Amino acid sequence: MPTHAEAFCQRAIAYLKVQAPAADASDLALSHADSPILQPFSQDLLVAYLVDEGESFAYVQQRHLDQAGISSQALHLIGLRNLAALAEERAEVRAHGELFAVLMDGHFEASLLLLDEFWSQWYAQLLPNGAVAALPARDVLAFTDAANTTGIVQLHQLCERLQDDVSHRLTSTLYRRSHFTWEALHETADL
Repeated sequence: MPTHAEAFCQRAIAYLKVQAPAADASDLALSHADSPILQPFSQDLLVAYLVDEGESFAYVQQRHLDQAGISSQALHLIGLRNLAALAEERAEVRAHGELFAVLMDGHFEASLLLLDEFWSQWYAQLLPNGAVAALPARDVLAFTDAANTTGIVQLHQLCERLQDDVSHRLTSTLYRRSHFTWEALHETADL
């Protein structure tokens, strides 16, 4: 029978979150045991692991891993598996002009950047030249084909429009998928 910590970790969902500025991070001095498990994704984003507790989400912390006896790498695979299951059940992709918008549950849309199968299998037919994606908030994910310059302009406009208007803000940086990894697009020269 799994322990409480093992059962808790088995419910973890991989989640993209913004990296706190260094000044903010020093204000939050957590013990090692109470520290959430975080892995780097990009310069401004991290991968965290959340467990749905019904009314709220709880972060998987180091103490959970220690008590469950699992590694952060194993947790990452569990989080991706659970995110994929959630996406298979709830994610919808809708065309909107030159863009495709992802609708799911209001919490994990942007986190779908983490799912290789979403991009290389499920929606690869929409992206013959690869993908460029915008994730200005946790519940906003839009993408276009990497060769669609009009779509990329629209992604930038989406980020600008939502810059000050969203809760759970992530990033105004666009990301391009290349060889199964995401790279930040900093200039139009990257296109």
